[in-house]
Amino acid sequence: MRRWRLKRIKDQQGLSLLEVMVSLAVLLTIACASLPLLVFVTEASDANASRLVATKLASSVVEEIRALPYNQVGLIGGNPAGIVPHETTREISGRTYTIRTYIMWVDDPSDDVDGQDPLPYDYKQVRVVVTAPGLFSGTVTASAEVRTLVAQEGEEEAYPGGNVRARVWRGWQVNGERQPVANVRVDLTQGPDAPQTAWTGTSGAALFASLREGVYVLEPDPSLLGMITHPINMELEAEVTQGVTLEREFEVEYPCWLSLELRNSQTGALISSPGIIILHTPFSGNIEKQFTAEMNGVIDKSLFGGLWPVGEGYPGYSYGFSVMAKGYFPYVLADDEAPPWDGSFAFPGQHKKDIQVFLDPATASVTVNDANTGAPIVGATVNIYLHTYTYVCEEGESGTQCGWVDACSGAPVSTGHTRADGRADFNLPDNDLPPSGEPEDGDRYTVYCVKVTADGYLQSELIHNAFWVAGGQQMTAGGGVSSYSVNLVPHFRRILVRTERTNGNPRNQVRIRVEGPGGYLVEKRTGSEGSPGEALFSDLAAGLYTVYRRSGNSWIDPRVVDVQAGEYTVVYRY
Repeated sequence: MRRWRLKRIKDQQGLSLLEVMVSLAVLLTIACASLPLLVFVTEASDANASRLVATKLASSVVEEIRALPYNQVGLIGGNPAGIVPHETTREISGRTYTIRTYIMWVDDPSDDVDGQDPLPYDYKQVRVVVTAPGLFSGTVTASAEVRTLVAQEGEEEAYPGGNVRARVWRGWQVNGERQPVANVRVDLTQGPDAPQTAWTGTSGAALFASLREGVYVLEPDPSLLGMITHPINMELEAEVTQGVTLEREFEVEYPCWLSLELRNSQTGALISSPGIIILHTPFSGNIEKQFTAEMNGVIDKSLFGGLWPVGEGYPGYSYGFSVMAKGYFPYVLADDEAPPWDGSFAFPGQHKKDIQVFLDPATASVTVNDANTGAPIVGATVNIYLHTYTYVCEEGESGTQCGWVDACSGAPVSTGHTRADGRADFNLPDNDLPPSGEPEDGDRYTVYCVKVTADGYLQSELIHNAFWVAGGQQMTAGGGVSSYSVNLVPHFRRILVRTERTNGNPRNQVRIRVEGPGGYLVEKRTGSEGSPGEALFSDLAAGLYTVYRRSGNSWIDPRVVDVQAGEYTVVYRY
């Protein structure tokens, strides 16, 4: 019996290590294949549960608003005004739900007379949007929206004052049709009843009702939709009178973006020079930006930011640009016979990033600055002359007399004009260098001379021995230089006032006052003449001047300028 048991035990076989590892690998493969499905099912279940909570939450907020008295149904600081906050949050089961409430006036067209309604505020629309983040991603995966209308009991009440309706459209048209834009915030930034906020509905309209008489400024803010306002009508004025409804229209659109690569035309390599690039816009004038050597010739889309789209859906306009890089000739897109860009976009939101600009290198340059302020002078005329020195030996009564005889070219060998950074570039040939040893009869060498003229400045004298070029490098007595500098003395006095938004875009129609010596008092509006957002006060006597800007009924933000000579710039950015 004992032998039989031992034999039976010996005949039993277990699992080898290899078999165990293969089994584990099979189980792991099945588990990995099932994991995405498990995550998907979990996320879907969580999103459904969160969406159900959001719907109940939106419905409860709507019911709370419907229970309010009619004159309290409105947003805090909004129009219609009321006691409802625009945005709140609630924590439910460890998740944060964001509640955004929109309340706006509704004009029922059924009671219009000849298309006009003297009381364009028939009832109110309440829209509550609730959003919540997802379980895994953290982005919004659950949302709910509930709408309702709230009407006043009894007859429609006529409110005192006047009304302003802001209507917002998309700028880019499809098949020639305008599309209204909902959910755009519109602010009354100035006026007797400012500040107030309203939101556009599905018709693209936002109504500010029952405003006291006076001048108001309306400004849309479509940034929550990822859109921008047309640069020309970023804000509009409306003079409200009793019983009248005014309408102001705005255009918004998804911005386009522009990236460039600046390359050497001879080598094709990206340049590593600093400089200035000027974007020529069809609406808000020129936008000037600086680029650095560290950018290695790559102009990222963030340099200019979002641009208003022009093209098939917004025809008749185009962009352009100019590039002025240190050591290179200026480049102007409009002068390029084979331009890399036609200045338009194919659709709103497009990122135009395949543009390569080839710059021609220069061998010499002259920089012209204001002698008083150090600011670069734009548009100065720079003439380059060739000065030749010849070693001449002549026999005389006292023996052979030798010396250098110089002569300057009667006409300039090259002429250029300074750009925005005050530089003018030239492609000059190498000069003949002086002999290394003792000069002999007939030896010669050359240098370049400079003469500069500019409107409003005293003309420079001919500057002898300014610089020379050797091996393509500009040289002076102190060694190699990147540019030869000339300072001009101004013979005029003026103040340039520029008003800008915080993003650098110009503000037009801002009233500016300048007071100064001898009873000087002049008022102008920015953008009414000259460049957008600018007002120029010229022919000033020397002395202290005070600059003000108008806000509402007051002159504010005084700036004192000590005017002696030249142009002084005052910038208001707000």
